[in-house]
Amino acid sequence: MIEVPASIGQRLLAMIGHYRPGHGALNCPLLCRLRGPLEIAALQAALDGLTETHESLRTTFTGRGPALRQVVHPPRPLPLTVVGSCDDAAVDAELARPIDVTSWPARATLWRAGPADHTLCLNLHHLVTDAWSTGVLFAELRLRYARALGRPANLTAPSWQYRDFVEWQRDLCDGPGLDRHRDYWRDRLSGLRVPRLPYREPPPGATPGMVTADLPSYVVDGLREIARDCGTTLFTVALALYYAVLRQACGQDDLPVASLFANRARPESRGTVGFLANMVVLRTRLGESMRFPDLVRATHATVAGALAYQEHPYQTLPLEAATSPGGGRVDDVVFQMMAELDFTASAAGLEFELLVPDGIGSRFGVELAIAPRGRGLRAVLFYTPRLDDDTAARLLSGYVSAATAVARDDGAPVAQLGT
Repeated sequence: MIEVPASIGQRLLAMIGHYRPGHGALNCPLLCRLRGPLEIAALQAALDGLTETHESLRTTFTGRGPALRQVVHPPRPLPLTVVGSCDDAAVDAELARPIDVTSWPARATLWRAGPADHTLCLNLHHLVTDAWSTGVLFAELRLRYARALGRPANLTAPSWQYRDFVEWQRDLCDGPGLDRHRDYWRDRLSGLRVPRLPYREPPPGATPGMVTADLPSYVVDGLREIARDCGTTLFTVALALYYAVLRQACGQDDLPVASLFANRARPESRGTVGFLANMVVLRTRLGESMRFPDLVRATHATVAGALAYQEHPYQTLPLEAATSPGGGRVDDVVFQMMAELDFTASAAGLEFELLVPDGIGSRFGVELAIAPRGRGLRAVLFYTPRLDDDTAARLLSGYVSAATAVARDDGAPVAQLGT
């Protein structure tokens, strides 16, 4: 066994899990549909290969707070539980069941929906993975399955294990490497005010909620066209829409929204499985007479700056430069969007489809998450009990109406969006 310190992000995530155990999920699953003739022994070999290759999948934790440490164990097989039937309730129950990361960080379940139809869940604790890692594991799972059946598979070892990232991050924070990052964020966050959403005092027994809505393909095609015209990404356009809706809800023209970025600027980290994601603050100022393309360009500048300076650990940002009258946290309002991956691919006669679960909750106050759904997008709004159900539903319907409006007329005034 190898024992090393936890990363800065891991320490914060573990603290959230300890003090707020019912606040959002700390599971980060790889969930996929398998269609075609499945060789379970080959799938078992693929899972074992993942566990051997990536130390994070065999890392447990000991201690708490600043004393939190990672314990990397020698490779061992990952048991695969095979269940005879599959239904949504069973999958949801597995996704929600906590993982005791002091014992083992991963478990695997396979449900049979039919002779050539299965669902696989590699359920991982968030301390050992993130959204980018899910993409790494999904791609490698297919290659390892093919290799187990004697097919050619171009597998490469990761340049960094997670402990290499932790060592690099520690050296970065201890040296002068973050000086320009600190200067950027101090200037960027100065005078920041948390969005003033119409919160209430939650009634007794109130619990966090979730509402969903789908953006059809013709709307998403329109948003992609706006992104191309403005020389930016679909993420930027989707975030700009969120700003427009928040402006209606908060009455603020200066809006900060938190988001988790992959934090993979170092090429050595691209194939690393682990919790590298870092929170950034995306602050954009909206003008009274601004039209949507203007907002997209302003949002593009915000996102580009955050990408350039994303290595600064969120936990050590100079948030003393930000003000928050009336309380609240900078990460109370969050925006997330899944990267555009190949969600369906084949290996050795088996089709692998990556599924995006939307029912595992959020650990933030109000989080808008956007995920692919066919040729369209699904928008999921997670919200704190301080936001009543009707207000949450209006926020999401406002987002959908704003997206539909700009897909038809990308020059629409921002002040009219989301109403």
